[in-house]
Amino acid sequence: MLHLVSYDIPSTKSGDRRRAKLAKYLEGIGLRVQMSVFELDIDPQKLGSVIAAVAERIDEAEDSVRVYPLCGTCTLKVHRIGREAPLEGDPVMIW
Repeated sequence: MLHLVSYDIPSTKSGDRRRAKLAKYLEGIGLRVQMSVFELDIDPQKLGSVIAAVAERIDEAEDSVRVYPLCGTCTLKVHRIGREAPLEGDPVMIW
């Protein structure tokens, strides 16, 4: 099942480190479609372990992560405007 993961992590020295660790983890299991948005095609049984791994990489008092399930019907209704190709490589982020 496809899941959309988005995050907002403050631009601080420690936030930058957390953001990099989270992005690296998500890049290993999904497709980066925007700077802080990933599409993960994972089994519902594995979702709990992914959420736990994400929670280990953030500061819950400062950071925000959202995971949205996208059913097959919803996936077909996604509107893409602008550049279609997902981001590739490890982009440099300066905050």
